[in-house]
Order: sequence, then structure tokens, then C-alpha cells
Amino acid sequence: MFIILNYIMSIVIHIPFYNPNPEKKEGYRNLTRFDYLKENINNLKTLSIKTDIFIHTHNSFLDDKNLEAKTVKHEIKEDDLNKGYLTWFCRSLMEKQKDDYDYYMYLEHDIKFQENHLQYWLKYQELLYKKNFNLGFFVYEKNNSDNENYSIHMTKKLDKLYKIDKHKFIVNDFENYCCFWIYTKQQFQSFLNSKWWLFKKRAHNFRHNYGITERSAIGFHGLSMDHFKATLIPEVNGQPIPDSFIEHMTNNYYGKTDLRNVCKFKTNDVFVNLDESKEVSDNFNINKFIKTFLWKLRFITRKFN
Repeated sequence: MFIILNYIMSIVIHIPFYNPNPEKKEGYRNLTRFDYLKENINNLKTLSIKTDIFIHTHNSFLDDKNLEAKTVKHEIKEDDLNKGYLTWFCRSLMEKQKDDYDYYMYLEHDIKFQENHLQYWLKYQELLYKKNFNLGFFVYEKNNSDNENYSIHMTKKLDKLYKIDKHKFIVNDFENYCCFWIYTKQQFQSFLNSKWWLFKKRAHNFRHNYGITERSAIGFHGLSMDHFKATLIPEVNGQPIPDSFIEHMTNNYYGKTDLRNVCKFKTNDVFVNLDESKEVSDNFNINKFIKTFLWKLRFITRKFN
């Protein structure tokens, strides 16, 4: 007699929810933070795998809200709250859950991770991780005026390609921050045991340090970190694969004059034309060593400049 068990893959998603002004409305859709959170939770519950969601918050606003998620309320000093430390409070619970799920995710409340993003990640992440690469995403916003999508963080076009077997990948060596991280159980446990898990080590992108909230959302694949050699995105028809783009639902950065070069490029313009690109060899660790050395010397070089 044979018993066939249908194993259902599972993911746990932890979302920090900072909500100091519940009535405030944001973005061209003129919605509150709770509106975006609820919409995102409903979206996440449509994923094709078993999904558990934990919302980490700081006040009683969510107590009477009907959400398909578990709410964790934290006691936190107001000064620490305003600085962004709430984003780190989920980690103690995640540590306790380290053996309970197949996949682990940290997600900002208005980053719209959908089924196509999950399938994209499942398709490519194993191939890349075996070779010590991180699979990348881009965050975009919709411009309500021209109905176009703009990359938030890419203020410089990418221009490098790297080949693995028959696949070509775009090298994101400029800014791989995407407001969330997702890892397999094995990867997550490596993260837990790394120097990047606790709030001790500074991280940066070789241009500036990440802030408190950014460090919580960069995982351990930041450009200055030493776990991955680089972040790669599949190239399709001379462009990053469309499923690598994920929406910032609030859409409140486009057009901000106080944020230099934010939403500078449309999503179909973050990579140079193929004839302008260059295929690179596996010198990523050497390049990172050189960049790290120059970063440490930056104050001396600035003084002479």
C-alpha cells in the first residue's frame, strides 16, 4: 500500500506597519496607509502557496480591523519609532519560525508582491544561488499624468551583462535595494547566522549608507555585503524581464522635487541598448574588494579633492 502525500509549499511574510496618522491620505489614489495595507494583504492571500502574514505595528489601530493576517503589537519608544526601528522588531519572531516555512519574506506594507513575482523568483533563484548570485527586482511607480511606469531607485542606467549557461543576465551593480527580501529556508538560516542579521553592521551601496529602515529591507544582498557576488536580473529582448518590476502602491515619490533623480527612468529604459552594453566575466569579488577599499578611503580622497 502506498500513501501519496501532497506537500504544500509555504511562505511567511512579515510586514512592518508604521501608522502615526491613520487619517492621512497619500498618492494619486488618495488612500490611507491602512487602505494600501489591506489591499496588499488581500493580494498576498491569492498567492498559489500557503501564505501566513504577520503585521508588526505600534498602536491599537488594527485591533478592530478584519484582516487576513495576524497582528503583532510592539511596545516601542516614540523616538525609536520615529527613527524607523519598528522595521527591526519582526526579527525575534522570525527567528522562532526559522524551521516552520519553505520561504521567508520581509515586505514593506505597500510593495505589491504578486503571483508573477513569486513564479519569477521560483524559476530563477535556485540557478543563481548555486553560483552565489542574488536574483534582483526593481521597484516602480505609476505616473498618473502620462500613464507610464518609472523605476524609483535607478538613477543611472545599467550597462553590464553576465552569461550563465545559455541565459543572459543584467548586472545590477548600482542599486539593488527593492524594499523587501525573500529567501528559501536554507538561505534564511544563512542570513540568521550572518553578521548582517542583527543591527550591528553598517551597509551601503558604495555611494551612501543605508538608513535604519533600508537596512532592514535589504536583507543580506546589499551591494557592500559579502554573501552574494552580485545581483542579476534576466535579460529578455534587451530589457530586464518584466516580472522583475514590482509596484510601490502608494505612488508618492514621482514628481517629488526634494528627492533628486527619483523616478528618472521609465521601466523600459533602465538598461542601455544592447549594442552599448558589455558582457563581463566573473570578477565580481575582485571588483567588490576594490570598491570596498575605495569606500574606506573616501574621506581621505574627499579631503584632497
